[in-house]
Amino acid sequence: MLATREFLLVMGLGLIVAGLTTYIMTWVLVSVHLRDRHPVERARVGAFLFSPRAFGWYLGRRYRRLGDRLLDGIARMGAIGAWGIVFGAFATFVSSALGWLP
Repeated sequence: MLATREFLLVMGLGLIVAGLTTYIMTWVLVSVHLRDRHPVERARVGAFLFSPRAFGWYLGRRYRRLGDRLLDGIARMGAIGAWGIVFGAFATFVSSALGWLP
């Protein structure tokens, strides 16, 4: 049980770090692309990368509604990073929950 708990913790932290790195790097590119080509969507999503609206925009793949293939290519990596953060947080939570078991 201890090995499983430690594995989930390390895996979860790794996913969080990798996802966060990808999310931050792609947000800059996506933000500039939205500013230049889709200002209405940029205003709707917001300019702050850690806002719940921006994070949900990635998780829900709402960038695909715009029909911009260039944006799809950039934002897909950000969506993978956002899901990595979610799965990593879930894995660390499960690891923590396993520590509560007798």
